[in-house]
Amino acid sequence: MPSSKSISNRAIIIDALAGGTSNLLNLSDANDTQLMKKLITSTDSVLDVEDAGTTMRFLTAFNSIQGKIRTITGTNRMKQRPIALLVDALRYPKASRAEP
Repeated sequence: MPSSKSISNRAIIIDALAGGTSNLLNLSDANDTQLMKKLITSTDSVLDVEDAGTTMRFLTAFNSIQGKIRTITGTNRMKQRPIALLVDALRYPKASRAEP
């Protein structure tokens, strides 16, 4: 059975959060997953996710909680995708939540 790119990307993120010491097997060959594997360890200040939406969202959150300042870009179509709410929530976590 072919591997799921969505599950593969989640496994890569979980592994990175746990220190990156796991031996991940049967990852998807999809471009999204290949980009995730490459970009999760990148030290570049600009990360190009091309047209990989899941990779864009996961890397945005991952870099935020790691305290890494990165510019994440992609294709023209990717730049039109709605991600402002996620970015704002990660950038201003206290301002984006209502007080109880």
